Amino acid sequence: MPLKKSYVALTWTRPVPWAGFDRLSSDINAAAKQSRTIRYQRDLIRQYVREVHGVLEKEVALLELAPDRATPESLKILENLVRECSSQATFLSVDFTAAQGWRPQPALRQGIPIERCLALAPDPLLMDGKLFDPQAHFRAWRQNEKAHAQSRPKHRQAILKALVGQEGLSWPKKADLLNAQDLRTHGGKPWTADNLRKFLAVPDKDGS
Repeated sequence: MPLKKSYVALTWTRPVPWAGFDRLSSDINAAAKQSRTIRYQRDLIRQYVREVHGVLEKEVALLELAPDRATPESLKILENLVRECSSQATFLSVDFTAAQGWRPQPALRQGIPIERCLALAPDPLLMDGKLFDPQAHFRAWRQNEKAHAQSRPKHRQAILKALVGQEGLSWPKKADLLNAQDLRTHGGKPWTADNLRKFLAVPDKDGS
Protein backbone atom coordinates (compact mmCIF):
# COMPACT_ATOMS: atom_id res chain seq x y z
CA MET A 1 0.00 0.00 0.00
CA PRO A 2 1.56 3.35 -1.02
CA LEU A 3 2.29 5.92 1.64
CA LYS A 4 -0.10 8.83 1.87
CA LYS A 5 1.09 12.16 0.51
CA SER A 6 2.26 14.47 3.28
CA TYR A 7 1.18 18.11 3.56
CA VAL A 8 1.98 21.14 5.71
CA ALA A 9 -0.75 23.77 6.19
CA LEU A 10 0.35 27.41 6.10
CA THR A 11 -2.29 29.85 7.32
CA TRP A 12 -1.82 33.53 8.05
CA THR A 13 -3.52 36.80 8.81
CA ARG A 14 -2.62 40.38 9.63
CA PRO A 15 -2.88 42.23 12.93
CA VAL A 16 -5.53 44.90 13.47
CA PRO A 17 -4.23 46.80 16.52
CA TRP A 18 -7.06 49.35 16.54
CA ALA A 19 -9.53 46.47 16.87
CA GLY A 20 -7.51 44.88 19.69
CA PHE A 21 -6.15 42.07 17.52
CA ASP A 22 -2.36 42.07 17.76
CA ARG A 23 -1.51 38.55 18.94
CA LEU A 24 -2.11 35.11 17.48
CA SER A 25 -1.73 31.75 19.17
CA SER A 26 0.87 29.39 17.73
CA ASP A 27 -1.68 26.58 18.13
CA ILE A 28 -3.74 26.34 14.92
CA ASN A 29 -7.00 25.50 16.67
CA ALA A 30 -6.66 28.32 19.19
CA ALA A 31 -5.69 30.67 16.37
CA ALA A 32 -8.79 29.60 14.43
CA LYS A 33 -10.92 30.81 17.35
CA GLN A 34 -9.15 34.17 17.30
CA SER A 35 -9.43 34.74 13.56
CA ARG A 36 -12.13 33.68 11.08
CA THR A 37 -9.59 34.09 8.30
CA ILE A 38 -7.31 31.55 9.97
CA ARG A 39 -10.21 29.18 10.56
CA TYR A 40 -11.28 29.45 6.93
CA GLN A 41 -7.78 28.62 5.69
CA ARG A 42 -7.40 25.76 8.18
CA ASP A 43 -10.73 24.22 7.21
CA LEU A 44 -10.24 24.68 3.46
CA ILE A 45 -6.81 23.05 3.60
CA ARG A 46 -8.08 20.19 5.77
CA GLN A 47 -10.91 19.61 3.31
CA TYR A 48 -8.45 19.43 0.42
CA VAL A 49 -6.19 16.97 2.25
CA ARG A 50 -9.17 14.73 2.99
CA GLU A 51 -10.26 14.82 -0.64
CA VAL A 52 -6.82 13.73 -1.89
CA HIS A 53 -6.49 11.16 0.91
CA GLY A 54 -3.34 12.82 2.19
CA VAL A 55 -2.05 13.41 5.71
CA LEU A 56 -1.37 16.72 7.43
CA GLU A 57 2.11 16.63 8.88
CA LYS A 58 1.88 20.06 10.49
CA GLU A 59 -0.35 23.15 10.63
CA VAL A 60 1.04 26.64 11.15
CA ALA A 61 -0.64 30.00 11.82
CA LEU A 62 1.33 33.16 11.10
CA LEU A 63 0.62 36.74 12.12
CA GLU A 64 2.21 38.69 9.27
CA LEU A 65 3.14 42.13 10.57
CA ALA A 66 4.04 43.76 7.26
CA PRO A 67 1.40 44.25 4.54
CA ASP A 68 3.81 44.48 1.62
CA ARG A 69 6.78 42.29 2.39
CA ALA A 70 7.90 39.16 4.21
CA THR A 71 8.96 39.98 7.75
CA PRO A 72 12.08 38.33 9.22
CA GLU A 73 9.91 36.63 11.85
CA SER A 74 7.77 34.87 9.24
CA LEU A 75 10.73 33.91 7.09
CA LYS A 76 12.50 32.36 10.07
CA ILE A 77 9.45 30.26 10.94
CA LEU A 78 9.10 29.06 7.35
CA GLU A 79 12.79 28.27 6.99
CA ASN A 80 12.62 26.19 10.17
CA LEU A 81 9.56 24.37 8.81
CA VAL A 82 11.41 23.39 5.65
CA ARG A 83 14.17 21.87 7.77
CA GLU A 84 11.86 20.15 10.26
CA CYS A 85 9.24 18.65 7.94
CA SER A 86 9.77 15.67 5.69
CA SER A 87 11.51 16.37 2.40
CA GLN A 88 8.49 15.10 0.45
CA ALA A 89 5.92 17.30 2.16
CA THR A 90 3.95 19.80 0.08
CA PHE A 91 3.22 23.18 1.66
CA LEU A 92 -0.42 24.20 1.25
CA SER A 93 -1.73 27.75 1.47
CA VAL A 94 -4.73 29.72 0.21
CA ASP A 95 -4.04 32.11 -2.64
CA PHE A 96 -6.22 35.10 -1.75
CA THR A 97 -4.74 37.05 -4.65
CA ALA A 98 -6.68 34.78 -7.01
CA ALA A 99 -9.79 36.72 -5.97
CA GLN A 100 -9.34 40.29 -7.21
CA GLY A 101 -5.79 40.51 -5.90
CA TRP A 102 -6.74 40.35 -2.21
CA ARG A 103 -3.99 40.03 0.39
CA PRO A 104 -0.70 39.05 -1.22
CA GLN A 105 1.65 37.29 1.18
CA PRO A 106 5.32 37.58 0.13
CA ALA A 107 6.61 35.34 2.91
CA LEU A 108 4.88 32.29 1.48
CA ARG A 109 6.59 32.87 -1.87
CA GLN A 110 10.04 33.56 -0.46
CA GLY A 111 10.34 31.09 2.39
CA ILE A 112 9.39 27.83 0.66
CA PRO A 113 10.88 26.22 -2.47
CA ILE A 114 8.39 26.88 -5.27
CA GLU A 115 8.32 23.23 -6.35
CA ARG A 116 7.04 22.27 -2.89
CA CYS A 117 4.22 24.84 -2.77
CA LEU A 118 0.58 24.40 -3.70
CA ALA A 119 -1.87 27.31 -3.45
CA LEU A 120 -5.60 26.62 -3.20
CA ALA A 121 -8.24 28.86 -4.72
CA PRO A 122 -10.10 31.03 -2.15
CA ASP A 123 -13.48 29.42 -2.77
CA PRO A 124 -16.42 30.00 -0.40
CA LEU A 125 -16.64 27.41 2.39
CA LEU A 126 -19.45 26.30 4.66
CA MET A 127 -18.62 27.11 8.31
CA ASP A 128 -21.13 26.67 11.15
CA GLY A 129 -23.92 26.26 8.65
CA LYS A 130 -23.10 29.54 6.90
CA LEU A 131 -21.19 30.14 3.70
CA PHE A 132 -17.97 32.03 4.38
CA ASP A 133 -16.88 34.01 1.33
CA PRO A 134 -13.38 35.48 1.78
CA GLN A 135 -14.03 38.16 -0.83
CA ALA A 136 -17.09 39.40 1.06
CA HIS A 137 -15.17 39.12 4.33
CA PHE A 138 -12.31 41.30 3.09
CA ARG A 139 -14.70 43.82 1.55
CA ALA A 140 -16.42 44.16 4.92
CA TRP A 141 -13.05 44.66 6.64
CA ARG A 142 -12.16 47.35 4.12
CA GLN A 143 -15.35 49.19 5.05
CA ASN A 144 -14.52 48.78 8.74
CA GLU A 145 -11.08 50.24 8.16
CA LYS A 146 -12.57 53.16 6.25
CA ALA A 147 -15.02 53.86 9.07
CA HIS A 148 -12.18 53.68 11.58
CA ALA A 149 -10.13 56.21 9.60
CA GLN A 150 -13.12 58.55 9.53
CA SER A 151 -13.52 58.27 13.31
CA ARG A 152 -10.25 60.12 13.97
CA PRO A 153 -11.89 63.48 14.91
CA LYS A 154 -14.29 61.75 17.32
CA HIS A 155 -11.40 59.85 18.87
CA ARG A 156 -9.45 63.07 19.36
CA GLN A 157 -12.36 64.72 21.13
CA ALA A 158 -12.66 61.73 23.49
CA ILE A 159 -8.98 62.01 24.42
CA LEU A 160 -9.17 65.77 24.96
CA LYS A 161 -12.28 65.35 27.12
CA ALA A 162 -10.55 62.74 29.29
CA LEU A 163 -7.67 65.18 29.91
CA VAL A 164 -9.82 68.12 30.98
CA GLY A 165 -8.68 69.31 34.41
CA GLN A 166 -5.51 67.19 34.28
CA GLU A 167 -3.17 69.94 33.09
CA GLY A 168 -1.05 69.69 36.23
CA LEU A 169 -0.13 66.06 35.67
CA SER A 170 3.18 65.05 34.10
CA TRP A 171 3.16 63.53 30.62
CA PRO A 172 3.73 59.98 31.95
CA LYS A 173 0.85 60.43 34.43
CA LYS A 174 -1.46 61.69 31.71
CA ALA A 175 -0.57 58.70 29.56
CA ASP A 176 -1.23 56.36 32.49
CA LEU A 177 -4.58 58.04 33.09
CA LEU A 178 -5.71 57.44 29.50
CA ASN A 179 -4.48 53.86 29.44
CA ALA A 180 -6.27 53.13 32.71
CA GLN A 181 -9.50 54.21 31.02
CA ASP A 182 -8.74 51.93 28.07
CA LEU A 183 -8.37 54.96 25.82
CA ARG A 184 -5.65 54.10 23.30
CA THR A 185 -4.18 55.92 20.33
CA HIS A 186 -6.27 55.88 17.18
CA GLY A 187 -4.01 53.09 15.95
CA GLY A 188 -4.72 51.00 19.04
CA LYS A 189 -1.42 51.44 20.86
CA PRO A 190 -0.99 52.38 24.54
CA TRP A 191 -0.23 56.01 25.26
CA THR A 192 3.27 57.03 26.28
CA ALA A 193 4.53 60.42 27.35
CA ASP A 194 6.13 60.84 23.94
CA ASN A 195 3.22 59.95 21.66
CA LEU A 196 0.76 61.89 23.84
CA ARG A 197 2.94 64.98 23.65
CA LYS A 198 3.03 64.68 19.86
CA PHE A 199 -0.71 64.06 19.69
CA LEU A 200 -1.49 67.26 21.58
CA ALA A 201 1.11 69.32 19.75
CA VAL A 202 -0.02 68.40 16.21
CA PRO A 203 -3.83 68.40 15.75
CA ASP A 204 -3.93 66.00 12.80
CA LYS A 205 -1.65 63.37 14.32
CA ASP A 206 -2.49 60.79 16.99
CA GLY A 207 0.98 59.54 17.91
CA SER A 208 0.21 56.01 16.80
